Amino acid sequence: MKTGFVMNLSRETLISGIISILVMTGVLALLMISGNLFTMNKDERIAAAARNLLAVKADFKSNDIHVLSQDGAVTLLGTVAAEPDLLLAADMVAALPGVKRVDNRLQVKPRARAGAGGEAARPGVSGTGLYDWTK
Repeated sequence: MKTGFVMNLSRETLISGIISILVMTGVLALLMISGNLFTMNKDERIAAAARNLLAVKADFKSNDIHVLSQDGAVTLLGTVAAEPDLLLAADMVAALPGVKRVDNRLQVKPRARAGAGGEAARPGVSGTGLYDWTK
């Protein structure tokens, strides 16, 4: 009776392994056909990785962040909701492989004042985002 259980378990493991290999092969083939896997240069890969990393972070989903990369120097442009997000975005991108420097030009989105009319108020800091992280 144990032999039947072991054989069933082995078959299930084998089948799931084969399915996993087929799925990975299909994804690789799709990437190769679309040309994205081998045509991206180092800076394009860094920028894409930074965009994906920032998009995964829930706090950045509603923000407008643009990523540029040249020779491993990444520039972040756009707006974030709060001052801590300026620092977090730069720290996250600086940790990526191949990133030599981050020029953080993100700004804090202005918040509307509670009163009628007038200019938008910024949180406690200027929100210029001119921080420079160098590895």
